[in-house]
Amino acid sequence: MREFTFSIDYEAGVDPMTDVFIDHPSLVARGLHGCVNDDDFWRIERFSGPMAALDAVERLRLDGDVRTESVTETDFLATEHHEILERSDGERVVYTYVERVGGGRSVQTLAGRYLPRGSLLCSRRSEDRHEWRILMRSDEKVGLLYDALGANLRSGLSFHMGHLRDARRWGHDSLGTVSLDPEQRTALRAAARNGYYRSPSEITLEELASKLNVPRSTLSYRLRRAEEQLVMEYVNDV
Repeated sequence: MREFTFSIDYEAGVDPMTDVFIDHPSLVARGLHGCVNDDDFWRIERFSGPMAALDAVERLRLDGDVRTESVTETDFLATEHHEILERSDGERVVYTYVERVGGGRSVQTLAGRYLPRGSLLCSRRSEDRHEWRILMRSDEKVGLLYDALGANLRSGLSFHMGHLRDARRWGHDSLGTVSLDPEQRTALRAAARNGYYRSPSEITLEELASKLNVPRSTLSYRLRRAEEQLVMEYVNDV
C-alpha cells in the first residue's frame, strides 16, 4: 500500500467553511472520506472546538445553498445528504453523502477519477489549512491527481506537496482526537508555532505568556494539561 499527502491553504474570504476555522483558531476537524465512483463520495467529520464555531459549521453543512466542496473555479453542483451523528458542547460528528456531482471538482472527486477504487482519504482542518492523507493500493496515476490539483485550484487556494511513500502508521483511529479545551488548544498551538518546543527553545514561557496576554502560571497550567492528555493518548495508541 502507498500513501500520498498534501495540503491546501485558503485565503480568508474564498470559502465560507474555512472562514469559520480562521475565525476560530481552536476549531479542528478530522475526516474520513471514501469515493464510491468518479462523482459520488461519502465523508464522516469530527469537529472539535468552541460552541460558536460548531454551530456555524453545522449551519453551513446543513444549508443546501452553501457550496463548500469545490477546489476549482467552477461552482460545485451536487445532491448532498447530511446527518448530525453526535452533538455535544465540544464536538460535532457529521456524516455526508454527495452524489450526482456536476460543475466543479473536489479533492474527493479528483481522487475518485485518478486513484484506484477503495482508496481511503483522511483529512485534518485547522485555521487556513486543509491537510490530506490518502491510502491507496497503487500510485500508478497519482501524478495525474497531483497535476489536476496543482493546475486547477481556484484563486485564493494554494497547493503544498507532502510525500509519496509506502504507507505507515495506519493502525489507529483516524477520527480520533484528543479532547483539549479551546484554551489548552490555543496555548499548545501558539507554543509550537513560536518555537517553544524546539531545542534549544526559541521563546521562553514568560515571553509566550506575554504574547498571549495571559499570566505565566495560567499558560504553564494549560500546557501541562494539554501535554498530559497528548502523552496519554500516544501511550494508549502504541
